[in-house]
Amino acid sequence: MSKPHRNLPDQQPSRRGVVLIVVVVIMAILALVVAGSVRPVRDEAELATLRVETTRAFYSAESGAFVVMNATMGFIPMPADGDETVLDGQTVRFVQVPNGGGIAIIEGTSGDATRRIELTTE
Repeated sequence: MSKPHRNLPDQQPSRRGVVLIVVVVIMAILALVVAGSVRPVRDEAELATLRVETTRAFYSAESGAFVVMNATMGFIPMPADGDETVLDGQTVRFVQVPNGGGIAIIEGTSGDATRRIELTTE
């Protein structure tokens, strides 16, 4: 009668070690794929945020220009140089305000974005 076939003691642990290495390599590859796909999404989100802030800054500056136009027509008092108004996180700053005609400079800011409008008054 023949003896039953037995696995050698070193074969079993080496198979487990190879499987473990393969699993670790596959996990590393998946991590690289995920990291590579997340970065462009993050960059697009930052760009979209900057676009929104730029638009808000422009509209803030435009609001300041309307204030200067109304003041030029005598409907409201003219703001002074350096006056600021903050509404919902956007700031309107009157950098230069003309006395009786000239160039008005108004800055609007929102977050990191700043927009400037120059307005000629008579």
